Amino acid sequence: MIRVRLPQVPEGFLGRVAPLPARLCPTVEDCLASGTLLLDGAGAGSARLDAECVLAHVLGWPRWRLVADPRRRLTQEEFGRYLTLIQRREWREPLAYLVGRREFWSLDFAVSPGVLIPRPETETLVEAALAVLGEAHPQPPLIVDLCTGTGAIAIALAREIPGATVIATDISRRAIRIARANAETHGVADRVTFLRGDLWRALNGHAPAGRVDLVVCNPPYIPSGALSTLMPEVQWEPRRALDGGPDGLRFHREIIAAAPRYVRAEGCLLLEIGADQAGAVCRVLEAGGGFEAPRVLRDLAGYDRVVVARRRRDN
Repeated sequence: MIRVRLPQVPEGFLGRVAPLPARLCPTVEDCLASGTLLLDGAGAGSARLDAECVLAHVLGWPRWRLVADPRRRLTQEEFGRYLTLIQRREWREPLAYLVGRREFWSLDFAVSPGVLIPRPETETLVEAALAVLGEAHPQPPLIVDLCTGTGAIAIALAREIPGATVIATDISRRAIRIARANAETHGVADRVTFLRGDLWRALNGHAPAGRVDLVVCNPPYIPSGALSTLMPEVQWEPRRALDGGPDGLRFHREIIAAAPRYVRAEGCLLLEIGADQAGAVCRVLEAGGGFEAPRVLRDLAGYDRVVVARRRRDN
């Protein structure tokens, strides 16, 4: 097989030259073959799948149609868009940024560069929240989601608990804008309030002291020194959403320290953690004295992922 490298074509270039004859434009199967070879050479772990997702996005097709119509020729405009996006993927830009979407909790979320991409392991946080609220909670519950990003956690909870009132915060203007759009898409904009600001400071009176039933958060938790060792795709994501300080626990400490002011007696605090951080986060919780002995939940891959702490009744 001849390995064919797709040429580097500046964005918009193909639209400024005379149209190619239709017979010279590549077919779907040509684009997939060349794109897969290119991405495989760049080290993308799912080269064929990525090429399919990019091409389906360009054509506005479901992926199954690529198999059903492999000899359909692209137009010049479609081919130009495909070349641009496949080259960005060759540079290891995340697929979610290229297509502008990411699935989370079986819901489709808009994403964009500059906003953290929702990850499957974070669904463990949603599962834990639903389990906690299912044990015993007032109706309707008041939920706070710190560091909301795309709004994925807040929106998933609002969808699962129709009576819930959710307050979601983020320091990023772009994240808040994307999250609000996602809430509109999923029909929960009337029950999820998005506030811009740094952790608890964003609440600014919106959550009365001692009245919050549940706090969930997926904070930045990568140690600063480890950021340069992350996969190339992660390097494209906002550093502010990843960098957890020297040991990765800077934000966990700040959240835990202030949580007793907001969480009601027997309410819960749920924090996502890195796979090796459970012991350290539990010690911070125990030292604070405001919560009962924490529990650690694992994700589907078997890694420690969520710390669950219930507020003491007598504090």
